[in-house]
Amino acid sequence: MDFNLTEEQRTLQTMVKEFTKREIEPIADQLDREGRLPDDLIGKFAQIGLLGMTVLRKYGGSEAGDLNCLLAIEQLAYSGTGAWWLVGFNNSIPECISGFGSETIREQVLQSFCDGTAYASVQFTEEATGSEPAMLTTTCVPDGDSYLINGMKRFSTFGARDGYAVTYTKDEEGKCTAFVIEKRGKGYSAPKIWELMGGGGIEAADVYFEDFRVPKQNILGKKGGGMEVLSPWIATEKLQQCAAATGMAQAALDEAIKYLKTRTSKGRPISEMQGVRWMLAEMEAKIEACRWLTYKTGFTKEQGHGNWQTEAAATKVFVMPAAAEVVEMSRRLHGAYGYTREFKIEKLYRAIAGCSVIAVSLEVNKSIVGASLAR
Repeated sequence: MDFNLTEEQRTLQTMVKEFTKREIEPIADQLDREGRLPDDLIGKFAQIGLLGMTVLRKYGGSEAGDLNCLLAIEQLAYSGTGAWWLVGFNNSIPECISGFGSETIREQVLQSFCDGTAYASVQFTEEATGSEPAMLTTTCVPDGDSYLINGMKRFSTFGARDGYAVTYTKDEEGKCTAFVIEKRGKGYSAPKIWELMGGGGIEAADVYFEDFRVPKQNILGKKGGGMEVLSPWIATEKLQQCAAATGMAQAALDEAIKYLKTRTSKGRPISEMQGVRWMLAEMEAKIEACRWLTYKTGFTKEQGHGNWQTEAAATKVFVMPAAAEVVEMSRRLHGAYGYTREFKIEKLYRAIAGCSVIAVSLEVNKSIVGASLAR
């Protein structure tokens, strides 16, 4: 067992950390207010090689791998913004398309995800049915060489941005079928971007389809096999989210240490108090556990070993509460200042709140892991 990152991986961490400090941290408050990423950010991500890290070079990717992608996301999420979602989606979604799409589709769309000219989206969740496959109301009906899609999708990240999406529908046989669609043209609209509690820049949109035409060749995987496409993608999203939560927890610990060294009680820095140091020790232990469990599961996925999808669910079951507890402990250590917007911890507190509900709730992930063990 080797727990050492390679020199290249350490260099990647440093590079993304410096990028975050230079490009993301200065606009963190702006992202929080506006909820929209700068238009030029996707190009900057492409320039430093953070898009298409899990895509083959023949399609424009770098083949850097899953673990390197998680390392990058961890550093980006340190900012407490939602900028990491752009890197997450422009890696996981092209990876999904590469695995389930035809060669024609791969050649048509993958390059644009990797060079930063297209925003990737997933469109599964709906207004009334949440993420229950059997309850999908968005339909696809065959019409010649195409399908006509009608319905709506909720919380489609970057759904209002140009690019491509993986869209899930109920086909004429009542089964879930996935398509690769271009997010523009007649019958496609994204009129609403949701204002979220935290994670500025996620850009979760409502999307409407009205006789939206998509070629039959754009079916992803098999007709009626949409869940086979969704399952590995959403497991990848869970891992990315765990990496992001770890990055936010690390930021929370660093903010607490910085604050405690500037505050005094009875003429001594608060950081010298035994009870405070015990809290810091707990936070450090939780972060290290989160970090290495996330890395291990990412490595397992990358190597193709084991039931990595169940491991991803188990990783989320542990990492999300642990990381959220670290952020909460840091907020308490900040005292009343932790309740003000003048300190970064308040932003981190709001940003990590979404981790327990986005990419499948903790309770559903517990059910996934428990069912696997019982079998």
